[in-house]
Amino acid sequence: MVRDQGGRWDVSIKDNAVCVERISESDERVFDDLLQAEEARDLAGLLTKYATKLDESEDSGKGGESETDDKSEDSEKSEKSDNSEKSDNSEKSENKSDDSDDDETDEKAEKESDDSDDSDDSSD
Repeated sequence: MVRDQGGRWDVSIKDNAVCVERISESDERVFDDLLQAEEARDLAGLLTKYATKLDESEDSGKGGESETDDKSEDSEKSEKSDNSEKSDNSEKSENKSDDSDDDETDEKAEKESDDSDDSDDSSD
């Protein structure tokens, strides 16, 4: 439980989910939500990210960005990361086939080099 400016956050487990509640100074429930484990981890990461941004902006003396800009930026980043993971996997499989092609090319070059060395020996 965390108290902040007269209210508090309560976090518990209910119905196999993480329950997050915001309680006002007068002990009225202002907000509550049930999150699956992965959603709770994502939220924790997001909160940590913004807390770090806030610390950094206070250190540098610059003001915070608008909330709308941050949300759209986050959604763009998550879409990009999803797409990059998919493309990374396809690139890895392509790279594997490229590597085997390179090995074959190297072997052919070595063999041709050996053959040319043999022909030099036979002409003596």
